[in-house]
Amino acid sequence: MSAEDRAGKLPSLVPSDDGVYRSACTMCLNFCGILAHNVGGKVVKVEGDPDNPRNRGHLCAKGLAAHVDLNAPNRIKRPLLRTNPEKGLGIDPKWKEIQWDEAISIVAEKLRKSLDASRSQSSKNSEELFNVRLAGSNRILLTTFDHWATVQGATFCWAKAADAFIHALSAPVYCGNAVHPPSYLNTATFEIFPDGEYARYFLLIGSQAGSAINYDVMNMARNIAEKRPSEVKVVVVDPMCGYAASRAEEWVPIRPGTDAAFILALVNLLINEYGIYDRVFIKNKTNAPYLVGDDGQYLRDSKTQKPLVYDASNQRAVPFDQPVDDYALEGEFLVGDKRCKPGFQLLKEHVRKYTPEFASAITTIAAETIKRIAREMGEAATIGSTIEIDGVTIPHRPVSVAWYRGLSAHRHSFLAGFAALLLPTLLGAIQVPGGITGHPVQEEYVTEDGLMAAKTWLGAPYPPRQVKAPSRVDVFELFPVAVYSATLILPALLDPERWGLTPERYVKPEILFTFRNNPVKSTFAPEMAFEALKQIPFIVAFNIKPDETMSVADIVFPELHHFEKLSENLSLRVGEPGYWYGARPVVKPPYDAPYDRLVNNAQVLLEIADKAGFLSDVYRKMNEVWKLVGTEYELDPLAKYGYDDLIDRRLRSWLGQEHGLNWMLGPHGGLLKWATKPQERWRGAFRDGRIHLYYEFMIQAGRQVADEIERIKIPWDTGDYQPLPDFKPCPSYLKRNEEYDLYVINYKVPVQSHSFGKTNPLLRNLVEYHGLDISLMNPETALRKGIHEGDRVMIETIDGKKGSSVIGLSERIHPEVLATMQTRLSKGLDYNSLVSFNDDSFDFVGTAIDSCLLAKVIKE
Repeated sequence: MSAEDRAGKLPSLVPSDDGVYRSACTMCLNFCGILAHNVGGKVVKVEGDPDNPRNRGHLCAKGLAAHVDLNAPNRIKRPLLRTNPEKGLGIDPKWKEIQWDEAISIVAEKLRKSLDASRSQSSKNSEELFNVRLAGSNRILLTTFDHWATVQGATFCWAKAADAFIHALSAPVYCGNAVHPPSYLNTATFEIFPDGEYARYFLLIGSQAGSAINYDVMNMARNIAEKRPSEVKVVVVDPMCGYAASRAEEWVPIRPGTDAAFILALVNLLINEYGIYDRVFIKNKTNAPYLVGDDGQYLRDSKTQKPLVYDASNQRAVPFDQPVDDYALEGEFLVGDKRCKPGFQLLKEHVRKYTPEFASAITTIAAETIKRIAREMGEAATIGSTIEIDGVTIPHRPVSVAWYRGLSAHRHSFLAGFAALLLPTLLGAIQVPGGITGHPVQEEYVTEDGLMAAKTWLGAPYPPRQVKAPSRVDVFELFPVAVYSATLILPALLDPERWGLTPERYVKPEILFTFRNNPVKSTFAPEMAFEALKQIPFIVAFNIKPDETMSVADIVFPELHHFEKLSENLSLRVGEPGYWYGARPVVKPPYDAPYDRLVNNAQVLLEIADKAGFLSDVYRKMNEVWKLVGTEYELDPLAKYGYDDLIDRRLRSWLGQEHGLNWMLGPHGGLLKWATKPQERWRGAFRDGRIHLYYEFMIQAGRQVADEIERIKIPWDTGDYQPLPDFKPCPSYLKRNEEYDLYVINYKVPVQSHSFGKTNPLLRNLVEYHGLDISLMNPETALRKGIHEGDRVMIETIDGKKGSSVIGLSERIHPEVLATMQTRLSKGLDYNSLVSFNDDSFDFVGTAIDSCLLAKVIKE
């Protein structure tokens, strides 16, 4: 079919008739399938799609309330131009409505000049330098937390053609800094989550998996609910009994920032006291048998340079890939003239100091509770058991561990994440029924050392990347084992030389595009974020409604609501069944014609590319990224295509000839399901490469960082580059005293996610009706301080930052903690305004920011 024929037979992107339309919700990262009812051009009802395996007909309050924002009274409907050149918090930009063509022309001209300057320089492509697909030059930044846009969609291709640097400026500050690296390391997936279908014991550490903002929240919640009351136990370890803990079988209060001490005590008990670990798995599927010398690194064969293992039956050291009768996990050996021990032996010795009593003093969790949880986990793993699924026998380890922001948002959290990974690895509960799984699945390969590695779209801890003098605005070159380092974009904009960005290597950003992202509100220290963004001369924002970051923009385009969007790149998931689905427009946006036919921000970006003179480069990138080269769908760079034609080609080339745009927008389209094999769903039992129990690669990575920072002369802490994790206290733990005696933390509730939920009137009413928009304190603590329910207090951190909040009393709070929602609505605290960025609060390995704030509370 020719381009002309295809375009003539494509459907209208927006339905013209009343009806029920299949689409998807974007209010959180579960991306539930939905059925939206259109009556008279308005969405009058939303319900879960019962055919979508992602949520199986269920929908939460966020999804049910989302359509209210379609008709928000302050909705932006025309492009806006700043007329006040002065930028500052609280300063009126004096917006002027302009025509779409004028706004597009202004942006295109700015972009053309920036691209001309960039292309005049002779520099290598950043992808060649760093092998990270989101990297681009610093001149143009595109920041968004819209997964549909960044994972190889049309916007991604546009950004690559413009050599734009793509990343989120909000979520990575607090998000999965200690989750994604371990997940990539041992599961080859971006996001760890429990196997809710087959697990019987869940240990959630600083996580609300199955309750709030999780990649598989609906399925996990349903699977757990169906097994209650007798077939499942959920244990939540958290300073606050939040939504997940309130529905769990047990809540274990813990002092903030001490998760690693608790976890390593469990590891010690499993190995040294109870002897409960999966020996067969550890010997054959991990690097635990690899021999390690006094320097902490593998002993290697003198000829092949392959790591050595010790054959206990034949009493000799051999390369790991030679036949071995019995791998030695314990003991000390002399190989040539070198003393060595298996990695497992080193771990066994390393964790002995983490006794239950030692961990109890740090965490405030009773030693007997720590012992009981370790034994419960070990027994729940049913080591040695198998299960038959579709005729395939697979190891069955029905114990899942999940950790998230509560563990991640701390000074030494990278070590804590690697400590948490030890638990499912020891128990053999990695990508087998009942253990930890993950999404999205990445392509795997096996290194020369016999270890599994993941090909990722961000970066992975192993093999560590080559350390270089920094030139990227996020200083990613100095973080060889981190998945991302977007945390440093704002500090680097303010003080590039502090982070090694010197004029000969670093090009300052000139243009920022931002949408579905509100860094001024959602990162640390809003005033710092605002000042950092002011360093960028020209900012383009896409907004549904005004937000804090928009106040620093120069041009604002109206943003589409997800009921008005076509998103062709949502989900391709291997599960049971496997499935793909996308989001389609249900109603028109309230824009002037012809822009009321917009269905994606990419359409505006493509018009900008056309006027700026690089549309042909966008088509070339689409051919490359979408793998259209040599197919009937390949784009002619010199032609011009409608957005519908582009998406039709994308879908057909990806999903098959019969699954194009007509199918997606048809009455039964937009959802594709297929059966998968157990080998695809649970790769752990069928994996060729080994996974990590001993993190040897950290040593060399740390040495490279130390050498480079010595060369470029900037302050840095490389102490956390360890092959085995430790508990290291965050600054608040060390500084606590009689005056500053409370740890201020934040929590999430299911009816709010990210920052865009706070402006939805229905969701705001829910929060305020249930009294969630207050700061919570333990009654014993309040009594000691003379504070009563409903009192307003002044909260002052040890760094001198202040905030005011109404206090509620609850036994659900650790006595040393003051807990507040992250996003202030009316009575609560603007938590992010209290967070400080400095060398003490920054994790120099994983780039997390410590959000355990030490403070005093004074009744107003």
